[in-house]
Amino acid sequence: MNFNFFEVQRLGNIELISFLNEKHASAQTWEFFTELVDLVNEIENDNNILIAIFTGKGNHFSAGLDFNDFLNRFGNLIGNNSEKLYEIIKTMQKGMNLMFDGNKIYIAAINGYCIGGGLDFISACDFRFCSSDAVFCLKETQLGIIADLGSLQRLPYIIGFSNTKQLALTSENIDSEIALKIGLVSEVFENKEKMISEVIKFSQNIAKNPKNAIFGSKKYINNLLKSTIFTQLDDIARFNANNLNLKNIKNNLPNIFKKES
Repeated sequence: MNFNFFEVQRLGNIELISFLNEKHASAQTWEFFTELVDLVNEIENDNNILIAIFTGKGNHFSAGLDFNDFLNRFGNLIGNNSEKLYEIIKTMQKGMNLMFDGNKIYIAAINGYCIGGGLDFISACDFRFCSSDAVFCLKETQLGIIADLGSLQRLPYIIGFSNTKQLALTSENIDSEIALKIGLVSEVFENKEKMISEVIKFSQNIAKNPKNAIFGSKKYINNLLKSTIFTQLDDIARFNANNLNLKNIKNNLPNIFKKES
């Protein structure tokens, strides 16, 4: 299948997948969310693929939700149609949930910005690595939004509850050094090229093991959290659908989107 947001390169039983939309730091358009579902289903149904590595095509992993795209498409629904907004948020959650709940192994190789929805995405991955220039931020609270794509549900089990609250409540940036210290990433590399090379080697080491053991290990670890996470994601989608404030969002847009909004 051909994708507009994703560039897919096959490396044996590993796929290296790059986010496009470089002009906006790989920000997540509506197309990102709809194509991600198709992409993950394709990966899950291909017996020749064991591992998918995600990275940013340009200088950044992802600046999160493309607010220009979102507000142009759905801004008129905010404050007017909470049921439709709820359905939209549930659609946006679907691809990341499929990754978390799937058999295959998903790895984030993070360069540059990893903001908002980018952090939601990597929290659904099984492993996270970054280059030294990586910057992480949960921006949603500053916009008057509760992060609703999975970071609040998954990050406490990755970096702890206190660190998750600090990211969520301050909306402050953390660098690669802090990300490593709190366990958000497993390793930091000097640059993107070195990171991709080493993450491919890491993936190949996993792929040497029997498939059933790989898939089963992931399944039973994730089963400890699955019901709680999915219930919370449904509740938070309903909350945001009823409480989004267009003024708060527009007044606090990240600079990358203010330039064209």
